[in-house]
Amino acid sequence: MTPTQILVAIKRLLIDTLQADSAIIENADAQTPLLGRGIGLDSVEALRLALGLENAFDISIPDADLNVELFSSLGALAQYVARKVSTRTELVK
Repeated sequence: MTPTQILVAIKRLLIDTLQADSAIIENADAQTPLLGRGIGLDSVEALRLALGLENAFDISIPDADLNVELFSSLGALAQYVARKVSTRTELVK
């Protein structure tokens, strides 16, 4: 999966799992912050999103990776997930 496809999946998770405002999510791009201004996730919602990503992409996000930088933007999170998916795929080969 590409980061763009993952970005779309993250947006879907935000709407379906966290009931985020669909108008805000649809207008969001890779630079849109997830915390504070932008999507406006709080720490509990960020953890719920991480759990949703683990389930959706069959990846593991270590506690050490759950930091402000990971949730700095939709694009940063999508790139992280893409790396995790890629690593998982390489290990299976």
